[in-house]
Amino acid sequence: MKVLVLFAFVVLGCSLAGARKVTKCELRQQLLVAFSSLPKNVTVNGLTEDAFLAKVVCHAEQLSDFNTSAVSDLSHGTGKESQEDSTESGSSESKKKGNKGTNGKGQGKSSESNEDDVDVTLYGLFQLPDDLVCSSANSASLNLCGISCDKLTDDDISDDIICVVKVINELVTKNFMAKNSKELWEVVKKLVGGNCNNLDQYFSGC
Repeated sequence: MKVLVLFAFVVLGCSLAGARKVTKCELRQQLLVAFSSLPKNVTVNGLTEDAFLAKVVCHAEQLSDFNTSAVSDLSHGTGKESQEDSTESGSSESKKKGNKGTNGKGQGKSSESNEDDVDVTLYGLFQLPDDLVCSSANSASLNLCGISCDKLTDDDISDDIICVVKVINELVTKNFMAKNSKELWEVVKKLVGGNCNNLDQYFSGC
């Protein structure tokens, strides 16, 4: 019996270890290294490289509260639900399954037609969309980052960062010649969105 109880605690501990909160300083440091592989002239909406980095980290804080397990559902065309509905994985996963169980497609715009009214699920620190960057059982996907969406909700943020860099690099290097450039641009715009001000002071505690 003691062995069984101990085993239960180990399993529970492993499941809880799949989610954590990162700090802005940790995320800044890892992004700083990863962004060094991007073209030197990367700017978005006129932001300098330092301001761009602060924007991305600040936006992650606003969308996911630095929660690695954040998952939210979003219908195509409704821009703000991801910020309002970001939650921990437990309740979100059940909601996701309920909303998306009958979806046969992973892309499309919302309309009155059941066939075209497609939900997107946003995953992880950066709330990346499953129909573009990762694969899930609930939708077809371009899977630009070549990973399972579950990888974006564990406590290892390296794959999240690699995926963000890939999205940015794809858009910057190929511009509007990139496949799904419109969707890529929407993701990048979200990465530097939100109400992030005083960017030069954002990392003052790091």
